[in-house]
Amino acid sequence: MAVAAVLTLGLSGTASADSHSSGVVEHATVTESVIDGDRYSVTKIVVHAAPHQVWNVLSDFDNAPKVFPQMKKCEVIKDEGHSKIVKHTVAPSGPVGTYSYTLRITEKAPKYMEWHRLSGAFKQVKGFWKLEPLDNGRTTQVTYASFVDGGFFVPAPLIRRQSRIDMPSVMTALKSQVESKIQIAGKP
Repeated sequence: MAVAAVLTLGLSGTASADSHSSGVVEHATVTESVIDGDRYSVTKIVVHAAPHQVWNVLSDFDNAPKVFPQMKKCEVIKDEGHSKIVKHTVAPSGPVGTYSYTLRITEKAPKYMEWHRLSGAFKQVKGFWKLEPLDNGRTTQVTYASFVDGGFFVPAPLIRRQSRIDMPSVMTALKSQVESKIQIAGKP
């Protein structure tokens, strides 16, 4: 669901998700990082599942709208194996509207997925998911980075505001989805 990765727009904020294994609240904090000259919004969270289990949710494009609330549609237009062309329709929280764009997504399963805009809304959309195993592969540090240039019609302050609001909720939704699948699968 790299699709969810691009539905956020800009700079910093926090959200929390309860850890089912320790009862500790973990935070998905959004920071800014310059990558190849562009200012990306970056957030990280620990998911209590193996990287391949997180990957299974991220790469299930057909079910992206069921996992990520801001994702309204996600359609694979062309599947070229490790590269896919995917059309997304997103509705960021609040009264900012609905946006559709087409991305080329490149997968390096089960550790890395990156994308860039081919057409549609916004001047540029690019980003990545990075999955790093922790605790001998039983948990995963998930990094989500996104860069959006709204061009003339979507000003940078709006993009930053939406990022503060929506990016942490993307991480919380991913964490909840993956960890709930693990709990269900673990029951007899």
